[in-house]
Amino acid sequence: MRTRTSEAEMDSATIAKLLPEIYREAVRPGTVLDAMLAVMESCLSPSERALSSLDAWFDPRRAPDDFLRLLATWISLGPYVDVDFGGTAKRSRWSIDSGNLRELVVKGAALARIRGTRDGLLAILEIATGIKGFEIHENPPGENGRPQPYFFRVRAPASAKILEDLVARIVEREKPAFVSVEIEYLDY
Repeated sequence: MRTRTSEAEMDSATIAKLLPEIYREAVRPGTVLDAMLAVMESCLSPSERALSSLDAWFDPRRAPDDFLRLLATWISLGPYVDVDFGGTAKRSRWSIDSGNLRELVVKGAALARIRGTRDGLLAILEIATGIKGFEIHENPPGENGRPQPYFFRVRAPASAKILEDLVARIVEREKPAFVSVEIEYLDY
């Protein structure tokens, strides 16, 4: 039998103490009952490990990547992750890298309060891409020089051009519902 290493661990000796007295008396090294207790201990150990660090699973900055993607789906960020919880997901042309996704999940509650607004769109663009310098112009002048009502012009830094598909996806999902949008990339 293994020696006990932590207070919460269910090792063979701890499991044996839960058995009726007649069974506890029958536990001896090399017996079938001893082997069954060892099997029970090995079956419980993955759960014990997970429970010993449970807080890390729900902290977006420490959660494993697979679980981070699941956390993101819980707060409506699923469209920005490749949802394959089997661990084989690859980053597509419109998914957010895990570092930026961690920050989005951390700030998810605050972003939910401003979702569908100009400020919300700007914040999500900058966090998701990791690039600062996005600008949103409301009701910019059209070809005739007059303001275009219900229209946003998103001006993205040139460095965001490589993430063009992600930027387009974010703009389409996070813009105010009644607004038309045009995205242009700056050449500086």
